[in-house]
Amino acid sequence: MPTLTEQLALRVRAILRSADHPVSGRGSASEWRVARDRWLDALDPRHDGDFSESDIRALIDFLAESGPSKASRTSATEFSRAVDALTPELLFSTRDQ
Repeated sequence: MPTLTEQLALRVRAILRSADHPVSGRGSASEWRVARDRWLDALDPRHDGDFSESDIRALIDFLAESGPSKASRTSATEFSRAVDALTPELLFSTRDQ
């Protein structure tokens, strides 16, 4: 089972905290927030950090479908670049270690 390093999990959590439900996103904003909170809990360093390959792909999809929050003062382009930068690391974490 792939394990995310604590550093990678913290970086993903930071992006999730700066994210918001995009206007064109699927579902409602409240549904999105529930899903985000589940990811934040799962990535909490107090948990084991073990994720299946499908979990990692679902996380990548969730990040890709998210957008920046207004409070983050991040543009959509900057947010997308941050997600794109994490994607290879997340995918690499699914390889046998």
